[in-house]
Amino acid sequence: MTKIIEKAIRVVDEITRDGYTIPEFCQRFGISTPTYYKMRAAGIGPREMRMMGSVIRISADAVRDWIAARENPTAGEAAAQAEQAARLKLRSHYATSGGAR
Repeated sequence: MTKIIEKAIRVVDEITRDGYTIPEFCQRFGISTPTYYKMRAAGIGPREMRMMGSVIRISADAVRDWIAARENPTAGEAAAQAEQAARLKLRSHYATSGGAR
């Protein structure tokens, strides 16, 4: 099998199973776990399914909805994203300037 077909099969398998764990979701979308929790706290993370105790899964439907929402954010979400971007820019400037503000 070619690598492209193997990857397509893996993606289909991922979508059709019970859902992503938070670390799997983060890895799949290239974000850190702390970033995920910050997004969740800001109300812009994907919907979560709570299963038996502390087990959390993110369904394929929730992922599709989350992607669509990121493509068309509400005014509040856009403001939260802009605020987060400004904080990151300030932090980056602070780090690259040797701590001088």
